[in-house]
Amino acid sequence: MATAIRTSVTPDLSRGLLLVLIAVANVHLYLVARPIGFRGYPSGLTGGDRVLALVQMVLVDGRVYPLFAALVGFGLVQLARRAPESVLRRRGLVLLGIGALHGLLLFPGDVIGAYGLVIVLIAPAVSNDGRGAFSSRALLVVAGLLALLGLVMSSGQGLPQGGLSEPSIGAPTFVAALAIHPHEWLNTTLVSALLTAPAVLAGVVIARSGVLTDPVAYRRRLTLWAVAGLVAGVALGLPLALAVAGWYRPSAAVAGLVGAAHTAGGYAGALGLLGVMGLLGSVHWPGRGLVAAAGTWSMTLYLSQSVVFTVLLASFAGGWGERIGLGTASVIALVTWLVGVLVAGLLARAGHRGPAEL
Repeated sequence: MATAIRTSVTPDLSRGLLLVLIAVANVHLYLVARPIGFRGYPSGLTGGDRVLALVQMVLVDGRVYPLFAALVGFGLVQLARRAPESVLRRRGLVLLGIGALHGLLLFPGDVIGAYGLVIVLIAPAVSNDGRGAFSSRALLVVAGLLALLGLVMSSGQGLPQGGLSEPSIGAPTFVAALAIHPHEWLNTTLVSALLTAPAVLAGVVIARSGVLTDPVAYRRRLTLWAVAGLVAGVALGLPLALAVAGWYRPSAAVAGLVGAAHTAGGYAGALGLLGVMGLLGSVHWPGRGLVAAAGTWSMTLYLSQSVVFTVLLASFAGGWGERIGLGTASVIALVTWLVGVLVAGLLARAGHRGPAEL
């Protein structure tokens, strides 16, 4: 019975905790008043915002979506154990459709569509119905090759952007934003699919290993992941983090290395965060059950965060993104997550499924 409890709690707990990191990772994209510097952050940060940006860069930025992708891979294995390849592909297509609606109508930085695209492409490699499933070693080799390609593609992030990551957020009207969304969403989906595919494949391997389904038995491994992953993630992400905070400006000669290092640190940091969440799943603490219950509503809560941020912060709606700083925006993200956990957690405990999950 104890193993069964751990099997259900740990992945859902990870999703519930991950939602707060996603909120923090996305909210700065809605700050449109200042010129934009590195990684979509406003340039010219001062005081506490500089420190906050530094912390977010080494622990959250570029680390959250690979972690989310690993949990997508984990869930794909759970589904593959009871369903054929055709069902896996259908799941991917449904996610791609939900991501398209989210990206075209609300937030073009959507990643659900990217995960759906990856699932469609890798379904034959992870299915269990005897039609070409890859071994874990083969999946890791493919993941490594894709990760190398991702590092090359991400070298440009070592230079200032000079413009909004999602220009539609600063559009004067909703109609104007809608006109820009298709291009933004398609570009985000294709790039995100490539950058997160290695983590999805790694999540498949992790699911096969049983580490997350029995975290008590694997505490030593989870501790190693947490320590090594976070240390590597911080070290590799620190140069670009210092650039975002305004304490360092990479020269043209090293900008590519700084950008690639941040992405490499993202993969390492995602593994470190997964280790932390696995360790949190191996012990009891107040609120654990509520956060895990909210994790079963993860897609609904992810979509609802976009609704809140758009209504409050987008220029064509509340417009707060033109007036507040990073600290205030981060508080909004934290409160949005907390309210979402309370509402979704209580509803999930009462036996209700999330609308997006249905």
